[in-house]
Amino acid sequence: MSSVSRRDRQIDLGALLLIAIGAALYIVAAVKLHTISLYSRTNPGPPGALVAADQARYTSYAGIVLITLGCIVGIVAAALHARRRPLADR
Repeated sequence: MSSVSRRDRQIDLGALLLIAIGAALYIVAAVKLHTISLYSRTNPGPPGALVAADQARYTSYAGIVLITLGCIVGIVAAALHARRRPLADR
C-alpha cells in the first residue's frame, strides 16, 4: 500500500474545512429563518425582517455551495490518489 503524502492530507483537510464551514453557515441561516418564520400579521417583527430573510436564504445557499465544493474536492483528491498508486497495490 502506498503512503499518503502530506499534500494529500492537506487537501483532505481543506475539503473537510469547506464542508464544516458550509454546514455551519447553513445551520446559522436555518436558525435565522426559523426565528423569522415565527413572525405573523399580529407580530410582524422588525422593519427589516424581509431583508434579513433574504440574507439568511442567500447564506444558506452559500453554505450548500461550500458543502458541495468540499465534497467535490474530496472526491477529486481521492481519484487522483488512486491513479498515483502503483499497480501492485490495486
